[in-house]
Parts: sequence; structure tokens; C-alpha cells
Amino acid sequence: MAQDIEIASAHRLEPADITADRTKVSMEDAHAPVAPGWEAAAEKPGDQTTVQAVDRAINLIEVLAEAKQELRLQDIARMTGLKVSTCHHLLNTLLRRGYVAKLDKPRAYFLGPRLSEVASMRGARFDLVRAARPFLEKLAEETGATVRLAAFEDTDLAVLCEVTGRAALRPERSEIVSAAHATALGKAILAWLPEPEIARVVADHGLPGFTERTITSLGELVESLRQIRRHGFAVEDREFREREVAVACVIREKAGAVIGSVGVALSASDDDAPQLQRLQLQVNKAAREISSVCR
Repeated sequence: MAQDIEIASAHRLEPADITADRTKVSMEDAHAPVAPGWEAAAEKPGDQTTVQAVDRAINLIEVLAEAKQELRLQDIARMTGLKVSTCHHLLNTLLRRGYVAKLDKPRAYFLGPRLSEVASMRGARFDLVRAARPFLEKLAEETGATVRLAAFEDTDLAVLCEVTGRAALRPERSEIVSAAHATALGKAILAWLPEPEIARVVADHGLPGFTERTITSLGELVESLRQIRRHGFAVEDREFREREVAVACVIREKAGAVIGSVGVALSASDDDAPQLQRLQLQVNKAAREISSVCR
């Protein structure tokens, strides 16, 4: 009996424990089960393994960037040393993602707008703080809790802005750079990143345990991120601080890319689920409002 009580007390709340509703963004399979070998790669910080297709795609982008005019398929294949068929498949992929654009007559390729959009995202994050501030203050006033805005700086999770409410928490957050897996702010973003980017975050920081409820295995993290995609928000249940719970949602820019997350943190209690259910609705609304001004 004592053992059963101990197991129950260590149960970590997940989005499915908060609400049965699923997010309207139907992307739950976008990060399907982890590909074979991904876990091993993520656990080797010194691994120098490269992916040939990615390397070739980058070569294509660099060739197009250096070209003074549009290039035909045959020219690109010759300059990169690729077979024409391989080059064509790679260009089609980059074309679909906006990194490459194409002229029909003559049939030639050049750099698309997506590359400059990605390059500008870091600068846009600083504008994000200014744009989000009124909504953060409103959320803090409504909830009386600590409201945080976060984003990744390379593989480090950073709190860009914090607004405190009436009964707000102000714990030391110095370890948050390596706590993406242990915080609602971090998990909310991780859930929508491509698998290679998630692997890089894990490779750089590992999965350190901050409390007994922290996710410390890749399998648990993958399942938790799957739930976040299904339900549209992330939960932090005493995973980073012993007496702190939180809920967070992602913020998206106009093209749909995730540029940060907004979350609310408060003191843990004996009955957190109902309180977190109310909060997730408020946080979700704030995230949509912030995203709307980033479009």
C-alpha cells in the first residue's frame, strides 16, 4: 500500500490529464515515432556523424547563393558533382519549402525567400518581447501568477521576459538554459521542432534530472511531446522546481514557424489539474493574440 501511494505521488501530469480536447492544429503525426538510431545519435554529444542528403542540400543552397544568375538543373548538377536525378529531387524538396524558387522559361533555379526569413527570425525575437509585453501584463493581471516569454537561442532555452502577478513566483531560473525538457516553456517549443533539432538540444544538454518528476529518458520525452502536439499546450508538473507547476503554449510567426512560447507558473497544490485546465485556456488565448501581432 505504501508503495502504491509513493508511485501515485510521483505521477507527472500531462496534457491528457488536464483536458480531453485536442488542438485544432492537425499536426500530431508531423513528428512521427523517432527514427531508428535517432536515440543513439542524440546521446552522443561528440558524435561527428553527418547526413548526406542534408550536406548535399546545403551545397545546392550555397551554389545558388554564389551564382550571379539563375542556374539550370544540368549546371547545378555539374557544379555540385551530383547526378541530375538526385539534384532534381533535392531541388524539388527545397522548392517546396521555399528555400529555392524556379523560373519556368527558361527552366532555371535561384534562391527562394525562405532563407532570408529564417535568418531574420533572431532579430524578430527581440521585436517579439516588445510586441508581447502588453499581453503578458494582461495575463499576469488576470491570473495573478508569473508569466514568462521564452525562446531558444541556438540550443539554449532563454527567458526573454518575465511579468509577475499578485501571487507570483520568483524562483532562480539560472538553470533553464538546459531545462527545455523539464519546463512547460521548453517542451511547448520542442514539440514542434524537427527531430534533428530536438536531437541537437538533447545532445548539447542531455536530460538532467531536476526533481524526481523530471523526464530523464528520450522515450518519455518523445511521448510527452506527442501529447503536447495533440492537445496544443505543455504542462510542467514539479519537474523543474519541487513546488512549481506551469502551463505553456507556442507563439508562431506569420508563416507558421514557432518563434517562442508563453507560459504561466504558480505554486503547486494538492489539486493542480483543475487550476491548470483554467490556465491553459487563458495561456492559449494569449499565445494566439501574441502570434496575431507577429504576422
